[in-house]
Amino acid sequence: MRRVGSAVAALALLALAACTEAPAGAPVPTDAMAPGWTVACVSGTTPIEGVGDLELDCLGDGAATNVGPAGKPLVVVLWASWCEPCRDEAPQVEAFYQAYGDQVDVLGVDTADTREAGRSFAEDFEMTFPSVSDPDEAVRIGLGVPGLPGIAFVRPDGTVVEVIAEPGVTADGLAATAESAFGLER
Repeated sequence: MRRVGSAVAALALLALAACTEAPAGAPVPTDAMAPGWTVACVSGTTPIEGVGDLELDCLGDGAATNVGPAGKPLVVVLWASWCEPCRDEAPQVEAFYQAYGDQVDVLGVDTADTREAGRSFAEDFEMTFPSVSDPDEAVRIGLGVPGLPGIAFVRPDGTVVEVIAEPGVTADGLAATAESAFGLER
């Protein structure tokens, strides 16, 4: 009886091994579980006060991206997949971007996170604004934000006008702050 059980176990292992190997010449995906979120970034042209000339990888396509305004006011949103308040704010930031993206740029900064976790978060929340990966927290530290979430309102010249360093932002609150910070029209 033991021999039959051993034989069945050996056959099961062989069958499992056969299922895990790709056929010869077939492309092997590098990460079959990778999210499909690929929103590209646009490099800024002006350094942000306190952050300086900083280049980070775009979370969506991996391209090197200069962090800063590119001719329009910029709202910098610090977030991470592990940040519970960031989960609550993500739909609010997206709603703000959908309503006012023609007047102001939004740049997400996935902070102290892995690229895979950040991309999954962005995909889960259907974010349409670009984000960069900042595993070393250079933007958060440069802006003086004590923890996540955090949002900075930056003029086209790189001047930081306002920083929100507490959770609970809404799309309307973001619009009101952007209105007073750089004349957003509502």
